[in-house]
Amino acid sequence: MLLFIRIFLVLYGLIAAATGFMGTTAKFNPKITDIMTDNNHRFVAAIWMATSLAFFYVAWNPSETALFRFLMVAVFIGGIVRAVALVNYPATPFLIFGILIELIPTALMLWFHSKLLNSNSL
Repeated sequence: MLLFIRIFLVLYGLIAAATGFMGTTAKFNPKITDIMTDNNHRFVAAIWMATSLAFFYVAWNPSETALFRFLMVAVFIGGIVRAVALVNYPATPFLIFGILIELIPTALMLWFHSKLLNSNSL
């Protein structure tokens, strides 16, 4: 169980780092977006990059319960919001995969983590 948790924490960290890097280094195109939207996207991308550090930290320190639970709940809520947003556009296989990877592993990880905590294995 702990190995599963660590693998997914590192995976989420890599996804967050890549997403943040792509968002912060994207070229500004005034034909596609306005200045304020671009600036907000870069801000959120920087938060993703910082969040990747938290995923990596918790992967090596899984006993950090509050941070672990915050990260799992945040990703789970993000998956729910993305699923609800599918009423606005068609669901593509990539979007469905992203939503499922935000909902299923996080719920499993919360459950596994609770079991490990209750058995004093962390």
